[in-house]
Amino acid sequence: MRASWMTSEQAAEALGVRLSTLYAYVSRGVIAREVSTGPEGQRVSRFRRDDVLALARARSRPRAGALPLIESEVTQLDASGRLAFRGVDVADCAAWGFERTACHVLGMSDADATWRAEAEGTVPGDPAGADVVRWTVMRGAARDRERTCLEPGHCREVAVTAVAASTTALTGLRDGTVAERLARAWAPEPVDDARLAGVGRALDAALTALVDHELTASTLAARTAAGVGADPWMVLLTGLAAMSGRAQAGASRAATRALRAWIATRAVPDAPVPGFGHKVYVGPDPRVAVLLDRVADVSPDAADAADDLAVRVAREHSVHPNVDAALAALTVAADLPADAGEVVFTLARIPGLMAHALEEYPNGLRLRPRALA
Repeated sequence: MRASWMTSEQAAEALGVRLSTLYAYVSRGVIAREVSTGPEGQRVSRFRRDDVLALARARSRPRAGALPLIESEVTQLDASGRLAFRGVDVADCAAWGFERTACHVLGMSDADATWRAEAEGTVPGDPAGADVVRWTVMRGAARDRERTCLEPGHCREVAVTAVAASTTALTGLRDGTVAERLARAWAPEPVDDARLAGVGRALDAALTALVDHELTASTLAARTAAGVGADPWMVLLTGLAAMSGRAQAGASRAATRALRAWIATRAVPDAPVPGFGHKVYVGPDPRVAVLLDRVADVSPDAADAADDLAVRVAREHSVHPNVDAALAALTVAADLPADAGEVVFTLARIPGLMAHALEEYPNGLRLRPRALA
C-alpha cells in the first residue's frame, strides 16, 4: 500500500516545481501542509499525497474558468507579511533606492540604465498625472523605430525610458532621481531644502516599495499581452490601463480622504475602511513600515495620526493598514497633490510590469481561460 504522505521534495518533484514555489503555494492556500517533528527533533513538512496529485492534475489539464498557476522569479510575498524582490527584502531595497531596485527587478546592471530622457512632446489639455504617464508611453511607442523588437535588452530599455520620459513630462525636470524631481515639482513655495530632501526620501521609499507585487490584476494583464506577442510599449500600456481603477493605483485617494477625516474628527470610519485590509496579507503589509519610517521624518504629526488610526481600526475592525494608507500619510505629511499616490504607484510599477513580460514572452499564448457554459 502506498504512503499517504509526501515529503516536501517528493511533492515538489510531483508538481514539477522548485521547493520555493511549493512553499509559495502553501502561503497562498493553494495546498495544505502538516508540520511534524522529525527523529532528530527538527521540523518536517509533509503533504497529503491525494492533495499533491489533485493539484498536479489541476495544473496539467485544460481549465474552465481559471488560469494556470504561474511561476515567477520577480517577487516573493508571504501572506504573513514578507515581501522581497528577486530575493531581496523590500526594506533592503528601500535602502538601495528606486532606480537600483528597478534595475534589480529588471535583471539589468545599474550602469546600463539612463534615467534621464526628454519628454515626448507636450501633453494636450490638462490631464491627470497618471494620464500623463500613459500618454508618454503611447507617444514613446509611436516614436520607437524598434518597437516590435522583443529582445530582453530592448524591453528593459523601454521600461527605463518610459519611467524617465514620464518623470520629465510630469515635472519638467531632467536632473536628479525620479523621487527628487517629483519632490521639487510638488514642493510648495517657498522651498525648504531640508524638508524637500525629506519628501524626496519618502517618495523614493514609496516608489521602491511599489515596484512590483507579484500577480496583481495589472501584472496578469501585462503578461497576457506579452503572451500574444504585443510589443513592450503596449505591454506596459495594457498593465497601466488595468491598474488605473480605484481598486489599485487610485486607491490612495480614498485612503487620503479617510485619514484627513480622522485627523479632523477622530471618528473611526465604518468598515470597510479605505487603506485597510489586503487580499493577500493576513498580517501587516510590509510596505507600510518601510514608508511610514520616512513619512515620520517629514511630519511626525502625520505619521502619528496614521499610527493612531491604524490602532483604532485594528481594535474595532481587526484589519491592518495597507500601502494605500501609507501613501495617504505621505500625501498628508508633504501636502502633495490629491493624485500624488496614484502617480507614484503608476510610475513605480512600470519596471515590474516589464519584468513579468520578460518572463512571459517565451511562453506564448497560455493565459487563455475558458468560459463556463
